[in-house]
Amino acid sequence: MLSQYLVGGFLALGASAIPVHTKRDAAITDTDVLQYALTLEHLENTFYKQALGKFDDAAFKSAGFEPIVRERFVEISQHEQDHVTFLSAAIGSQATQACEYNFPYNDVKSFAALSMVLEGVGTSAYLGAAKFLGDETLLTTAGSILTTEARQASWVSSSVLQDAPWSGPFETPLDFNQVFTLACK
Repeated sequence: MLSQYLVGGFLALGASAIPVHTKRDAAITDTDVLQYALTLEHLENTFYKQALGKFDDAAFKSAGFEPIVRERFVEISQHEQDHVTFLSAAIGSQATQACEYNFPYNDVKSFAALSMVLEGVGTSAYLGAAKFLGDETLLTTAGSILTTEARQASWVSSSVLQDAPWSGPFETPLDFNQVFTLACK
C-alpha cells in the first residue's frame, strides 16, 4: 500500500514535468550536492543489503521469480555500494554516514515494488541536482550514476514488475525537498 502511494505520488509529479533551464544557486556547493547524493545512496545501499539478507534464492523462487532476478538485484546492490564508496571518498572525512532505516516491505514482491520507487526517486534526484554542480568532472560522474539508476529502474519496472520501462519521453527532475519528502515516507 505504501509503495503504491509512493509510486502514485512520484507519477503525479512526473505528469506535470517540463524541462526547465535555471541558473545555478551559488549557495549550494558541489559538496552539498555530493552529501545529498550520498544520503540517498546510503538509503539505497542499506535497502538492498537488508532485503537480500532477508530474501534468499528460495524466497525469490517462491515469489515466482527466476534465479536471474535475485542475481540482478545483487548486482544493483553492488552498484549502490560502489556509489557510496565513490561519494564518500570524494567528500572525504566530512562524508555523511548511513542512518537507521525502516523499509515497508513484507515479501519479495513488495521489496521489488519499493525498489522501483527508490530507483525512480534516485534518478529524478540526480537529474534535479545536476544543475547545482559546477565541477564538470563531478557533473559527468553524477550523470554516469544517473544513467545507471535509470537503467536499474527500467529493468525493475519492465523485467521484474512486468510494467512499462519508462513513463514518457522526459524524466522528472525533483528538487531536494521533494526527494527528501518521498524518501522519508
